[in-house]
Amino acid sequence: MSEDTFAFRLRVLLEHRKLTLQQVADAVGLSRPAVHKWTRGGEIDYLNLRRLAAYLEVNWVWLRYGDEAVHDLGISGRTMLPVTDLVRRHTAEIVSNEARMKQAQEATGIVTWEWNLVTDELIYSSNCAKLYGREIRTNDDFWPILHPEDAAWLTIEALRDVVRSRVPRVWEYRIVLPDDGIRWIESRVATLLDDAGRPVRMIGTTIDISARKEKEHESELRVRLLNDAERMAGFGALRWLRNQDELVVSDEWCRIFGIRPTSAPRHFAELARHIHPDDRTSRAAAIDAALATRTDYHVVFRALLPDETSRLVVEQGHTRVSPHGDDVWLTALCRAARPADFAATTLSAAGSAPPEAGGLR
Repeated sequence: MSEDTFAFRLRVLLEHRKLTLQQVADAVGLSRPAVHKWTRGGEIDYLNLRRLAAYLEVNWVWLRYGDEAVHDLGISGRTMLPVTDLVRRHTAEIVSNEARMKQAQEATGIVTWEWNLVTDELIYSSNCAKLYGREIRTNDDFWPILHPEDAAWLTIEALRDVVRSRVPRVWEYRIVLPDDGIRWIESRVATLLDDAGRPVRMIGTTIDISARKEKEHESELRVRLLNDAERMAGFGALRWLRNQDELVVSDEWCRIFGIRPTSAPRHFAELARHIHPDDRTSRAAAIDAALATRTDYHVVFRALLPDETSRLVVEQGHTRVSPHGDDVWLTALCRAARPADFAATTLSAAGSAPPEAGGLR
């Protein structure tokens, strides 16, 4: 139970004065269950509050609302809670919680900080130096450790913009360690307001995301390698997860079909608009048969290009059950047709003559 509550203050006073619930009930003229509810956070009306405060010989404003209310109202004097076993247990619990929080911060590497916008005081958690490689005591200590490329945008003005907008932000930036090493940091920041709606504090958490950034970089390199390999080989790829209707196509697939990767289809039905109307039925039949039998398929069709011309395309696909058995995956490669493809394949449209290999008509 928080110590800044009416129920907590009442319980401490009862324990300190060794009063029973029945004694309090008799003094204020109520039942014992009614007093018991007050000690558990139940509401109390004004008249009973005044009677209770008079019996306990304390200020009724303090008893109901605490020290902050007494201060705000300009009431002289300060009522101190007596030290009782309840207060000791509560204090021990706070210390224990703080210790657990500190241990959790150390284990996860999360650093917390607070910037007082009124006094300009900056406070970091005790594990600050482990993350940043040095202690950070003021904003002036922070700016020099930023990577030069990130120092161009992460500035004091950027912090002020967060304060003005009052919208939480997530930043990713690099710092330079004392040994000249580079570390990627993720920082989440938010602005706290006072009762009048004025910004008074900025709080944040920071964590080392270097390992994640390294994996992202490795993934980007692999994607670039595959894109380069596809382009040199002239093959584009697509994968469709049937139950989720999730479609992914490669950059080279987009080039073959004459579209930008940003305009790539995301659902299987969207593929139809990139295929000549006369060839859609035969292609769909081949894919349906492969899905039903979990086999491969091979089709030749005309791709519709944005300039209203067409390109003859060969698509070879494979279907299989997903690793968890809850979906069917279709994976296919597409390429521009070659002369050898015409000997074994005819277009589905009756009477249509295939255009020259790779030709645009």
